Amino acid sequence: MGSRVGNSSGLRVLSAALWAIVVIAGAYLTYARFMDAVTSDIGTDLGVFFEASRHAAQGESVYLEPKYVYSPLVAWALLPLTDFTTVVWVWTALSLLACWGAVASVVAVLWRRLSAWQRPVVAGVAIITLLFNNVTSVYLWFGQTDTLVLFFAAFAVLMSARGWYAASGATLAVNGIMKTWPGGLALWYLRRGAPHRWRSLLTAAATALAFALIVVVISGPQTIVSWVERTLAFSNQPLVAYSVWGFGKQVFSDSGVMTPLWNAPILGTTVAWVLALAVIGLLVFALMRPGSDSLAMWHVASALVLLIPVSHVSYRLLMLPLLWVWTAYALSDKKRWPAVVMALLLACFWVITFRGQTLDNRFAADSTYYVVVMVSALVVFAASVIVGAARDSSARTSESPPAL
Repeated sequence: MGSRVGNSSGLRVLSAALWAIVVIAGAYLTYARFMDAVTSDIGTDLGVFFEASRHAAQGESVYLEPKYVYSPLVAWALLPLTDFTTVVWVWTALSLLACWGAVASVVAVLWRRLSAWQRPVVAGVAIITLLFNNVTSVYLWFGQTDTLVLFFAAFAVLMSARGWYAASGATLAVNGIMKTWPGGLALWYLRRGAPHRWRSLLTAAATALAFALIVVVISGPQTIVSWVERTLAFSNQPLVAYSVWGFGKQVFSDSGVMTPLWNAPILGTTVAWVLALAVIGLLVFALMRPGSDSLAMWHVASALVLLIPVSHVSYRLLMLPLLWVWTAYALSDKKRWPAVVMALLLACFWVITFRGQTLDNRFAADSTYYVVVMVSALVVFAASVIVGAARDSSARTSESPPAL
């Protein structure tokens, strides 16, 4: 009896110590990323958002800013801020807060399957891999929206796990409203065994429709037309595309953004289509045999970032939760070796993509490294879908956050 009490007390102390390490390490990395961003020449994209918001403040169309491609939501969100320096500080803080929110949401969904000491371990792996990360640094310099997309996706999974299916749909709809292509994450509701999927999907659609009506009332129907036109116009950009289409074009022809390894455009087109069909097939398989609700979301996200034509390197952040989830399974599964192998494989993916050579959206000086980055993403996505499908179906039902 005394030994059992002593072990319990020791585990509580260990858990508290691990949480303290996570908070301290996370706070240090957050401060480092924040100061690195706000003291740099920040705002390539954030400056575009700000200029669009200035047009909105004057009663003009946000699309008078020629590089603005999102819905009016992002520009409207900046309306209270009239000084760009303030915008930089607030936006950077919000982006980093979204990192913490995404990690908290993922860990909360996995909470009950993890022991007291395993929870801070998973949280620590998540916050460190997200913030000790070259891609995150570049993302913060640009002032983009990708950590917000990550947070809303993770939070939608958490809302569904709690049984708040309508709230989950509304949350996920925000991604599509904000940045258009993440609306594809709603495919997550089509996974096998998804509870009350129609409630979530209808709420997501109603949320998107309500926003569209608000845009029409405030700015007129032409704004919706401009939004669609701008989205289509920017679907092909002279930038490095970290997608299967970019792989086929950039590696096998002179695209202007990197030196090709082989000049064989027909072969490149063939490779792109083969890879696209493979990714689509894996996505369908992942929806049919999701392995877990957590895995299903990040499999859908991974497929999207591999398939969309203009896929920036910062979109790879949406693949990172696969490492966190598989780390949790490696610690908690009864048959843990497949999960351990997956966690190690994803750790290699993290090193290659996020800790290796700093990647550029404009020009890839080393096309060989680009190939390594692309191949690593394709391999971990395929492996995660296949190994995830082999997980015992009972594992899917054991994921639920702690009661409030």
